[in-house]
Amino acid sequence: MVDVAAIDGGVLTIAAARNFLRVGTSVDAQVLELLPAAQGRIESFLGRELVGATGWPAVDQVPAIVVHCVKLALSDLYVNREGPQLTDDQLRPIIGRYMAVSVA
Repeated sequence: MVDVAAIDGGVLTIAAARNFLRVGTSVDAQVLELLPAAQGRIESFLGRELVGATGWPAVDQVPAIVVHCVKLALSDLYVNREGPQLTDDQLRPIIGRYMAVSVA
């Protein structure tokens, strides 16, 4: 079972996720499973954590546009369960400037 307190400590609370998806509490189990995946999708694209050692110092300091992209990823995972369609090419112009820069 997913820890609701841990989810609510992320960039999106279950209430904010429900509101964005326009769903009720009857789908909480599904939404709770998708929230970490949605945040992970954006962290993977950016190449860093959203909050923590390689990310922003606190949840309230994550830029609103990055949080919105977590919502877009959540919506994509919820609607397109069998094959999410949100691509890096779609994310790049929105939040590409926040990507971790690495030199190989």
